[in-house]
Amino acid sequence: MNEIDWNEKVKEALDRTEFMAISTIDADGSWTCPVQFGHSEKLDLYFRSMPHSKHMRHLLVDNRISVAIFKTERFPGSREVMGLQLKGKAARLTDRVNVEEAARHMYGRDPRKIDYRMKIDEHLGPGAIWNFVKISPEEAWCFDSRVFGEERREIDLKSLNLKLGY
Repeated sequence: MNEIDWNEKVKEALDRTEFMAISTIDADGSWTCPVQFGHSEKLDLYFRSMPHSKHMRHLLVDNRISVAIFKTERFPGSREVMGLQLKGKAARLTDRVNVEEAARHMYGRDPRKIDYRMKIDEHLGPGAIWNFVKISPEEAWCFDSRVFGEERREIDLKSLNLKLGY
């Protein structure tokens, strides 16, 4: 089989949707929630959520997180699907430098072309209604039935350098 261009493959999967499903865990079990996301060149993922939400409460106790990124529609004219599955560690972002980085990636993908610099302060401080979270992937897998059939392939995270469109 030909060498896989993980930058191209991962970027294609990310660009197909603006949502991902995150799964967190606590003593009562797992919880899955859809969230809008942004990403860095190295596949760090960012989302924002309200501090009192169930998954945010879970992450305060256990920062392990699982993620699925996929478009629910199949490729046109076929039954083929593609997406990403990841596991990693999540961190709530509270300092200006990290919140600015998260805002750049979240709002940079927004088709409305929002100036992310205007959004930073609303995510800072104890009164913030929305907090950013950064997910640092430890393991990532790609499924693309056009190429891999029903198999998943592990992504070489160290080799990633995704081109951002902003």
